[in-house]
Amino acid sequence: MAEDRDDVVGNYGNSAIVERVAEALVRQGIDPQRPRAEQLYHYDQLHGRQLVATREHVARLAPDAKMHVLDVGSGVGGPARYIAATTGARVTGIDLTPQFVEAARELTRRCGLDDRVDFIEGNAAQMPFADVTFDAAICLYVGMNISDKPPVLAEIHRVLKPGGRLLWSQAVAAQGLPHYPLPWARDAEASHAGPEDELRAAMTAAGFRTVEWVDETTLFPMPGTPPPPDGGDPSVNQMVMGDDFVERRRNFVRSLAEGALRSIVALVEK
Repeated sequence: MAEDRDDVVGNYGNSAIVERVAEALVRQGIDPQRPRAEQLYHYDQLHGRQLVATREHVARLAPDAKMHVLDVGSGVGGPARYIAATTGARVTGIDLTPQFVEAARELTRRCGLDDRVDFIEGNAAQMPFADVTFDAAICLYVGMNISDKPPVLAEIHRVLKPGGRLLWSQAVAAQGLPHYPLPWARDAEASHAGPEDELRAAMTAAGFRTVEWVDETTLFPMPGTPPPPDGGDPSVNQMVMGDDFVERRRNFVRSLAEGALRSIVALVEK
């Protein structure tokens, strides 16, 4: 996955993430050294439908305070902190992008959640965890960056305990060509959305049983409509994702509306 790593870090690897978030918090009258986890949700829920999706997906997974949850492609740590803050579960995140891991650790420390949430920089196809370590796992809008998904799914299956569930969301290829740049790729070469049937087959081959398979495409705000009131302003995420994020998000929503992409949520079980 060396080429994947280069693409991912090149796409997401912005610096000074914590500083930019801190400046935004100050403008809101929030102490940037001691924010509550929920005061970061406007900035750290970077996937799909943002906080709305996080709530729905975590509710589907239903972790509790006795669980240890793995977050694959944990980014700046928003979903991991959400899980820890709302359910009491312990969470470990793994991500390829050094800047994201650094920011995730620091924001988590400032929220006072570093006793329950930790992050490592690493490749999800070669995870440094023992077999049957985790009770559950999430992978939110990361699959489009993974050209070879079977090894990643096999690793998740390996580190999950028997009966452990994985909540995986991603955009999948549909009819026609999407518009670039997209949030996860600035050109077609770096995008690995792939067709839905390939994702299903890869999950089955890895040993997972499908519990729920949902097409959430119609839940996205379509072009010209405002975002949900509690979903966050996608333009805010340009602080983390880069100055062209507004254009990339617009292209994503347009591609969904035109049927070139669809958004899938899969809940599967070991």
